Amino acid sequence: MIPIFDPNGELAGWFNGDVILDLENECRAFISGQAVVSYDGDYLGQFHNGFFRDGYGNAVAYVDGAQGGPIPPIHAIPPIPPIPPIPPIPPIPPIPPIAAIPTFAWSDLDFEEFLNG
Repeated sequence: MIPIFDPNGELAGWFNGDVILDLENECRAFISGQAVVSYDGDYLGQFHNGFFRDGYGNAVAYVDGAQGGPIPPIHAIPPIPPIPPIPPIPPIPPIPPIAAIPTFAWSDLDFEEFLNG
């Protein structure tokens, strides 16, 4: 599993294949193309070049190696990843809107707000 970090370099969640897990090890969303989609079928934003982006193109969180956005902070060493649960069957993803142009700014949303839609 790949750790997801917030703008402060704190652990925000985990990325397992195309599944996004929160800090409680719950499957919250998945990646379809570049779209981030909740398991309720809601479009949440984009995952592009290692950054999770809100509807305005601002970065919400990142994984190591992210490029083309704000400068990620140096983060702490993440804990040992949890054993991932079996993800639910994803719904048919919605047709995503035209993605906003990626910015070099951090979003006002935290990762939990982003996952809540």
